[in-house]
Parts: sequence; C-alpha cells; structure tokens
Amino acid sequence: MAWGLMTNAQRCNAPTHLPGPQCMAAYRRFTYNKAKKQCEQFIYGGCRPSPNNFATMEECKKTCMK
Repeated sequence: MAWGLMTNAQRCNAPTHLPGPQCMAAYRRFTYNKAKKQCEQFIYGGCRPSPNNFATMEECKKTCMK
C-alpha cells in the first residue's frame, strides 16, 4: 500500500522497523508507540523505512496524536 493511500491510523500503527536487513546509518527519527500512546525517538538505519517513521517529533504528534 502506498503511503499516500494509508490513513493516519494505519501509518501510526505500522511497526517502527520493517523485516529484513537494516542499514548501518544512525539517523535520529520519531515513531508513534501505540502501547504508550506517545511519539518517541529511535535510531533509523537509513533504508527500508516504515510509514511510522517521522523526521520530527512535531510531525509524529501532528499525525498520530490528534
């Protein structure tokens, strides 16, 4: 499913990491934690991004914590 066709709920409930090999970069990104009902920081390896991967805390909160 293309990200543009996903609802915010689908995007925010997606896993933080997709299955398969992860790259070795270390980018600070943000993800919505459904169990805690909050956005939190995580380290993104740089490839295979999940739809639940936001550049800023503000973007995560705006999308997932309405």
